[in-house]
Amino acid sequence: MPFISDFDLYEPGDTIFTLGTFISGYLVFWIIMEIHSMNMKRITAGGHHSFWHGLNHLAVFPGLIGAFSCIRIGTVPWDTNGPMHGHYAFDIFNNGVYWCLLVTAVTIRIWWGHDRFRTLLGLRTFAAAAAFVGLVKMISTQAKVWGPDFDWDSYNAMTSDMLTFCTSSAYPLLNTSAVWEYVLVFGILGTILSFLPEVVFDDSFIDEEE
Repeated sequence: MPFISDFDLYEPGDTIFTLGTFISGYLVFWIIMEIHSMNMKRITAGGHHSFWHGLNHLAVFPGLIGAFSCIRIGTVPWDTNGPMHGHYAFDIFNNGVYWCLLVTAVTIRIWWGHDRFRTLLGLRTFAAAAAFVGLVKMISTQAKVWGPDFDWDSYNAMTSDMLTFCTSSAYPLLNTSAVWEYVLVFGILGTILSFLPEVVFDDSFIDEEE
């Protein structure tokens, strides 16, 4: 099972990965700011405590750091610049999960009194929780392989032969870790996509619910 960043090792995946992360980073940047603005208006309209404004503002920073790292990670394949690639990946995943948890908490407060949103909040909470579990399990599994004595030079050298690298499984635990990475990424993506139904709801609908 390949990690997502393994697609950055060979063409045409390299070009697709670089363009994809570049475009995705700017798209995520815009989405985060739009959700922040949308939540800010609804917190004010609902007369909620200033604590929720603070939490909404706090969610922006990890989200933007993750978006910036997403833009940058496509320029540093892990086989040529492992430390920097790992730094950007850490920022994307950790800050992405922080954003998911914080923004989920904020929207639970906003919509808790609206029955029609209970299912949506449940799905968002599930996605955010999946992202968190995926992050914890991915890191804990990787730690069993990528320890202090791990031979990074030999591991990087394996990528020189595409067929061997793609068909061999020298470290089976990394396959498990890759699965958790997909759980993590789909959890973050699911959290983002769960906001789509909110975009079409206007203030008149909110007034009717109240």
